[in-house]
Amino acid sequence: MYLQDRNLYMEIPASGNNKRSQKTEYQLILIAALKKEIEIARRLDPEKLAAEIEKTGFSCQHCGKCCRRAFGDNRVVLTPQEIEQIREYTGLSKLEVAGPLIPEACQPEEIGEDDECRDTEGSFRLSEKNEGPNEELFSELSGLLELLKEDIDSEGNIHAFGWMLRRKKNGDCIFLEKDANRCRTYPVRPMLCSTYPFYIEGLKLYTCECEGLSYHISAEESRKLAEALLSRYILELEDTLAMYEKYEDFKRGEGGLEIAKNNFENGICIYIIHDSKGIKKIIE
Repeated sequence: MYLQDRNLYMEIPASGNNKRSQKTEYQLILIAALKKEIEIARRLDPEKLAAEIEKTGFSCQHCGKCCRRAFGDNRVVLTPQEIEQIREYTGLSKLEVAGPLIPEACQPEEIGEDDECRDTEGSFRLSEKNEGPNEELFSELSGLLELLKEDIDSEGNIHAFGWMLRRKKNGDCIFLEKDANRCRTYPVRPMLCSTYPFYIEGLKLYTCECEGLSYHISAEESRKLAEALLSRYILELEDTLAMYEKYEDFKRGEGGLEIAKNNFENGICIYIIHDSKGIKKIIE
């Protein structure tokens, strides 16, 4: 059972008043490169990939570390389709499942074992009582806004390029069962989770840090994982391509950063999220 609070976030149609119509030469180069990579990726041999996976070895140890911050950055990037699958499975709203994809910030304070809050570091959400940020938190997040200043438009909106799974303040995935190391959404878990610790980048196989590496994996399981990994790779490339094709640049201005800081002082962060479906404006 999942508790829902639909007053925490608001999603509204994004206005087109702040966009430029033409793509830059750099954007066109990126689009062409992605199309080429997709073409090559579709010709990759899953049997060769399976052989690499079998040689590397993997067996999940059910430690739950990948769902926590044990190995550092544990952001889980989501496609709009994955968000919808999780939303339907859990009954949660879209914005309870996912938030704007932003860079990892500083390590937040740990929450107690009994704290079941659904806050995420990535959302800049304030307290339930809207008491405003404390001085230390404001300083940390103002610093993060400085890092994001190239993604802040002249109206103070923060532009994000994709979605990430919501996390608790301590960095744990919101769907990790307390004290059980089990996923509440396992049947519809994101592709990144189902293929962890493997990923493909630039047509090459890589691994993340994981307790399960080097353990025996059968040829059959290697083939299944290879097929899932290739499918994920191509789908993610196609999703990114669709985002780039829909993306239109926005107007930046010196005053945008100050507006964003003022918004935060008033307990608000406004995001424009670019994804493969277009753009969405959310207020948190």
